[in-house]
Amino acid sequence: MIQKIAPSPMLRRAAGALAIALSVATVHGQTIHVGHNIRVATGLENRPLVEPHLAAHPSKPNHLLAATIVGDAARTWGDTQICASFLSIDGGQQWARHDFAIAECGDPWVAITPAGDAVFIALGKHVALPDQSRGGLVVFHSADGGFTWDDKPVGLGTGHDHPTIAIDTSSSARANWVYVVSGRGVRVDNHQRWSVFIARSMDGGRTFGEPVTVVPSNLNLNAEVPVVLSDGTLIASFGDFQRNVDNGARGRGMLDRRREWMLRSTDGGKTFSSPLFASEACGMGWSSFAADTSSGSFRDRLYFACKEKSGQAIVVNASADRSEIWTDPLRTDADSTVTTIARRDEPALAVNSAGVVAMAWIETHEQAHAFCQQVRVTASLDGGRTFLPSRRVSDAESCPDSAANGAAYGRWSRGGDYFGLAATADGVFHVLWSDARDKVFQLWTATVDVPTR
Repeated sequence: MIQKIAPSPMLRRAAGALAIALSVATVHGQTIHVGHNIRVATGLENRPLVEPHLAAHPSKPNHLLAATIVGDAARTWGDTQICASFLSIDGGQQWARHDFAIAECGDPWVAITPAGDAVFIALGKHVALPDQSRGGLVVFHSADGGFTWDDKPVGLGTGHDHPTIAIDTSSSARANWVYVVSGRGVRVDNHQRWSVFIARSMDGGRTFGEPVTVVPSNLNLNAEVPVVLSDGTLIASFGDFQRNVDNGARGRGMLDRRREWMLRSTDGGKTFSSPLFASEACGMGWSSFAADTSSGSFRDRLYFACKEKSGQAIVVNASADRSEIWTDPLRTDADSTVTTIARRDEPALAVNSAGVVAMAWIETHEQAHAFCQQVRVTASLDGGRTFLPSRRVSDAESCPDSAANGAAYGRWSRGGDYFGLAATADGVFHVLWSDARDKVFQLWTATVDVPTR
């Protein structure tokens, strides 16, 4: 089903708001401009919309594609929990919704290829895939960038967690190459292991070749985010954190330090390098990973961000040699004098066509015995060596502990395990997040512009 979402009165009053900055940070003549907040959509019967992801067309600045879980306040992971996509072709001012009949839907992710095909992936159950139950990896393809979707999805098996996508923009010959990466439980030598699962499509997500499964060790791990460099090199990140004690029982055998690694492939995802060490500065939680594929001086530089173990700061590492050597972790926004900050979570990274790195995160503050949230953003113009002072993106406090969110708040207290940040072809960043300013989690978006001169 596709439903057009008309612009709100707020949006109509904010015509031309992309050129108007609500919030500006300046250091050494550089600025961060944050645009007006725009409400993307409401949920089905005002249901909570959580865990959004955002993708931008590689060459069309106004073409945006979002995905989200349509939750149920009564319970999570029930058959009524589906996923939806939202499409905008006017830079985020108006959106059209499409609902996917995926029961117990979770972990949605989207991408648009240089050829204009779109891919939607999620975990869940679909009637066309009877061999896949909860946790099955479901892939939908769109030949027109997310306007319409194929009726029957592709199934990539069960036992997955946190699936993500990378597209290849390295050449016209690879304009429809798509990589899907996830963590997957497998049986190896009669032992349960966690692996990094990689599947490649050469036709925009219509079909996939035989997947590759990498089992780095006997430790429990989370597969995280893949990126593709300017020459087509694929790099996928993962973090290990637990010894296999009592079949991975929660809280047992936890490592003293979570370790972050990279797997590198130079042959289109057929074979991979040994794990390449990146960082041990991270606490529990999902990380973010991005590559600079611009033609600037930081071309092919890698950026990795995660929540520091203390939870009070986001740390960033960078690599200039395809993940062989990484910089020391740089703490950003670690102001210990702000006593109301409870934690900083869920960093999101993106690099634009000018080589500017943007990083956004969810910041939780304690207010009158309630934990309220806001989205903040910073940026680096020097390859991650320094970052501008952060600016607030959300223009209202989100205090999600309400009956309207119910079970969705219990599972996704920050509106999801991740949120959306993407750079469009004109260099503008777009942020998409789940916000409970009106009690129930809904989707909001804003632009972030970081001029380089």
